[in-house]
Amino acid sequence: MSIPHSAYHFDVSIGECIEFIFNGCGGNQNRFGTKDECLLGCGALAKCGKGLPLMDFAGNLKRCDGDRIPCPGGYECIGQGMNSVCCRKADRICGMSVDAGKVCGTVSETRYFYDGGANLCRPFAYLGCAGNENNFKSKGECLKFCAQQIYCLKGDPWPDRYAVSRIATCHTNKDCPNNYTCIQRNNRRACCPSTEFVCGTPFDTKNSCRRNGGDKQIGWTFNFKKGQCEKIDVAGCPDQLNDFATLEQCEDYCIGNCPDGSDPHINPFTGQPQMCSIKSNSGCPLGFECVRKSKFSAVCCKTSPTCPAPESLMFTSLDQGEAVRCVPGIESSCPDGYTCQEALNHEHICCTPSLDCPFGMKALREDFNHPHVCSPGVEGNCPKDGYYCIRADLGPLQPLKNLCCKPEKKCVLPYVNEKTQRPQKCFPGDQKCPTGTHCLEIGNEEKEKAKTIGLTFYCCYDVDIFACPNGEMPLTTPENKPQKCNLSDPKSCPVDYSCMTLLDDSFACCPIPDKQKLCKHPITKSDGNPISCGGEHDTQTCAYQKGKCKRTLDMNYHCCRE
Repeated sequence: MSIPHSAYHFDVSIGECIEFIFNGCGGNQNRFGTKDECLLGCGALAKCGKGLPLMDFAGNLKRCDGDRIPCPGGYECIGQGMNSVCCRKADRICGMSVDAGKVCGTVSETRYFYDGGANLCRPFAYLGCAGNENNFKSKGECLKFCAQQIYCLKGDPWPDRYAVSRIATCHTNKDCPNNYTCIQRNNRRACCPSTEFVCGTPFDTKNSCRRNGGDKQIGWTFNFKKGQCEKIDVAGCPDQLNDFATLEQCEDYCIGNCPDGSDPHINPFTGQPQMCSIKSNSGCPLGFECVRKSKFSAVCCKTSPTCPAPESLMFTSLDQGEAVRCVPGIESSCPDGYTCQEALNHEHICCTPSLDCPFGMKALREDFNHPHVCSPGVEGNCPKDGYYCIRADLGPLQPLKNLCCKPEKKCVLPYVNEKTQRPQKCFPGDQKCPTGTHCLEIGNEEKEKAKTIGLTFYCCYDVDIFACPNGEMPLTTPENKPQKCNLSDPKSCPVDYSCMTLLDDSFACCPIPDKQKLCKHPITKSDGNPISCGGEHDTQTCAYQKGKCKRTLDMNYHCCRE
């Protein structure tokens, strides 16, 4: 009786030689004493990407040599000389009809086949034995082998409205439905689920699949509220979009990599790329810049320091050509003509002053945020909607330049000349105003008093306005300054505040009147949904619940508790 011992067999499904324990009796010819013997005897069977090489009726491999000894139709020659084999072409394999195989005592499992008509990989129940080569263990393996035109990284392409078996084509994102974007690969375009939709869809723990006899599998999902990938104890069904096999797949898809191969900053607590805030350019350590990757994520990426203004020049060392670092507040840390400025990666470097308009004026910016340079007296240099060609003061060591500037702050408290006892006139950029004052445009009321027409500028004191149009006090910063805002961005002010124009034409966050405030606590029905109403004029719908009809955070009207 033979003693059980180690042996090797060739696994056709994975194309490798696998070790097993041979009991000593029976078996078949697919058994080798060493791995080298196995590879020598069966290694040629693994040369084809899918399926077995072409063999004759006796099991001998069909050899080939390019055009000199070609393979029959439907096959292609892989390798050279005695190492060559004839493999079935990919289009022949992917063109085969789905074949569920035969029952052979094993549990059926989900496999994937390529549907050439729809250019999709679809699941089917494989019975366990036989079938054909259009049979893949995963959707990814199927797509990699068969999809020659277009496929989505997550989910399926949007079907054509006239034929569900075909993929809808697109040219821009406008051609796709909501939550889909137009993706191009291999000269074909299709509507695929957007990254925001995939990563913003919460993982449904109630809709899970159990495979391999009920064993749980480990997967990963992106938590868009926390901005990080989290481990899940069960692997999702094929229709779960926010479900990834590995942490790397989840990070690559939902968080993204840094551009140009730069290194991200890894959070020491989560072990994942450090997230940050694009709006405030915060959350990154020294030497890293906040780079937006998707709607949900911005990552801290290692970058070289650059001047914050695109038109500024960086002072570099002569020996290494690197940016010269400096200390904020110490003028001697930078040479003449340079100032110490904070780069986007939070390092402080020496840069030339940025090109900007005088105080109280806004520069016209072009592509890549460059200011629009103009020539005084030349008509058409600046747009006619309030822009004027104004001199930008860059200091005594810098050349004079003129920019297209637009007044955005009006004079509230003019400087009165002691000799004339009248407000002192000026023009932006002429540097004629005394210290502590700025050249600002006067308002319409002051123009009527002075009986002037057109643009009139006075030397004015810089004062902060603490009165909103409705008489309320604006929201203030920690420095006790009015909280500035952007009139075109409704989210630039917190809830219960709105961006309003102050007396000096600047914008600040002002309290919303009580009757216009948003409802934070709507009255709900027994099913948990808020009670809808017709608007502020609707006094009947909410009367029974002792509430009022108000606009809620979703900008719809609901019954709200008083």
